Amino acid sequence: MKPFIVALAAVAALCAGSAARAADIQHAFLVQNSGWMEPFYVDPASQLKPLVGAVAQAASRPSEKVFTLAFSQSNGKNQSPLLLGENQGGAGAGAGVNARLATLGLARKGEGAALADTDFQEAVTRTITGPFQSRPGIVWIFTNNKNSPNNDQQTAERNRDFYRLLHLEPSIRKTVVFPLKMPVQGKRYQARGLMVYALAYGQPAADALDRILAEGRLKQVLTRAPARLKPVDADAVRIVPRAVGNSGAVKTSLGADGRTVVLDVDAAALVPRITLDASLQNLFYPYVIERAEVKAALGAGGRRTALEVSPATVSGLQPAASQAVRVRFDLPVEQIPSAWSAQAIAAMGKQVLLPMRAEIGLAGQRLVLADSFADELRELFPGDPISEVFTPPETVRASTARVPLLVRVQYPLLPVFVIVGAVLALLGGLLALGLVSRRSTRYPVKVDGVARQVLLKPFQQLALLDADGNPAGIVKRGLGRPAVLKVEDGHTIALG
Repeated sequence: MKPFIVALAAVAALCAGSAARAADIQHAFLVQNSGWMEPFYVDPASQLKPLVGAVAQAASRPSEKVFTLAFSQSNGKNQSPLLLGENQGGAGAGAGVNARLATLGLARKGEGAALADTDFQEAVTRTITGPFQSRPGIVWIFTNNKNSPNNDQQTAERNRDFYRLLHLEPSIRKTVVFPLKMPVQGKRYQARGLMVYALAYGQPAADALDRILAEGRLKQVLTRAPARLKPVDADAVRIVPRAVGNSGAVKTSLGADGRTVVLDVDAAALVPRITLDASLQNLFYPYVIERAEVKAALGAGGRRTALEVSPATVSGLQPAASQAVRVRFDLPVEQIPSAWSAQAIAAMGKQVLLPMRAEIGLAGQRLVLADSFADELRELFPGDPISEVFTPPETVRASTARVPLLVRVQYPLLPVFVIVGAVLALLGGLLALGLVSRRSTRYPVKVDGVARQVLLKPFQQLALLDADGNPAGIVKRGLGRPAVLKVEDGHTIALG
C-alpha cells in the first residue's frame, strides 16, 4: 500500500486546489479481466459488459471525458491497466464503452498461457497518474473482489490492504459501492456477485459524484442504494419535521429542496418558545446506529445557541429507520424585526425572511454493520472479508448534519396604516399651516395714545412709528394675537 500512497501524495495538493467551480469531471471505467474473472467472460448469460456501458452512459455528461480500461496485473507484455480508448461522454458514452469492451477477453501473464493476476492498487494508481494526469476524476471499478497480486493466494489479506486504502488515503475524498447479484459459471470458477466501486479522486470529483447520486442518474441501472465507505459521517442524519406544538401562530413545512425546515410565524402573536416534533432518520447506510448522544444547536446570524432534544440518545436505529424526537428552542426574538421597524414597514404587510441553521450532531456514536447487509455480502462474496471494509474507522465517533431553517415572519398591515395615517395628518397640518400663514389680520393698537390699525400675518413683526415718523417700537404676531416686542424710550404702545 505504501507505493500507492507515495504516488498519490505527490499530486494530492493539486487535487485539493482544483477549482470546484468546474461542473465537468473525467471518468475512468476499469473492468477487471484477470483470471479470477473467468466466469464473467465465459458464461453467455453474463451481464458484465452491458452493465459497464449502461453505467458509463448514465454517469457521464456530453462534455465529460470518458476512459475505458481493462485491469489485471502488469507482467511482461501484459500491461495493467490497459487503455482501450477514450471519448467525450453523453449519449455516446455507453455505446462507446460497449464497443471497446466487445472483444475484451481474459488477460494472460506475459507470453504464457497462464491467466493474469490482479492488483487493485496498481490499477487505481496508474489510472490517476496516467489517463487522469493527476487531475480530479471518478474511478469506476467493476470487479468480483478477488485481489491477488503476483499469484498471491491470500486474496483476503490483499483485499484488506485495498480496503484500508479506501478509508485512509486522503486524496480519495469519497467512495461508494454497489454490491450486485450476478451469478455466473465458467469452466474454472464460478461467482455469485459483482462489486461496483466509485472512487472520487479530489474534492471536485467528490462534488460531482454527489451530484450524480442526488440527480438519480444511476437509479435506472443500479437500482439499489449505494453503500457508503467514505466519508462515513457526511449527511449521516436528518430531521424530518412532523408538527409544531404549543403555538397556533407557528406553522412548519418542508421547503422545495426537501431539506429546509420552514417556520411561518405570525408577528402579531409571536411565541418565542418553539416545540418541534420531528423524526430523526438514520442515513448511515448500511450502518446501524447502535448508540449515540444527540446534540443540537441553532445558528442565527453570528450566534449559536443550544437546542433541547429529547430523547437525548438513540440506540439500535437501523439504516433508513427513524426515531421520534422533540426539539425545543427559542426563536432569536432580538433578530426578528419589530412590526414597527423599517424592515417590517418596507415589507408592506408581507413576509420577512430570516435564514437560520440547525446543527444536529451525534456524539460518542457507535456504528455497526447491519446484519442483513453483512449476510448479503457473505452470500455474494463467500470467503471475502468485504464486510471489514464497512467497519467505520475508530476516528468516526461524531457526525453532524446541518439543517437549513427559514423563519418567515408575516407582519400585519396595521402599523403601515398607522404610519401612513400619521404622515397624512402631518401633511394636512402643514398644508393648513401654510394656508393660515398667508392670511393677514387687522389689530387695534395705540401709539403714544393715538389709536390706529395694523395689518399682520402670522409670524410677522412690524415697526411702529410715532406721529413725527420716529420709531416708537415693534410688535410681533405668532399664530394668535400680536404682542409688543419692543418699546422705544419716551413712547407707549398698547394693544387692544
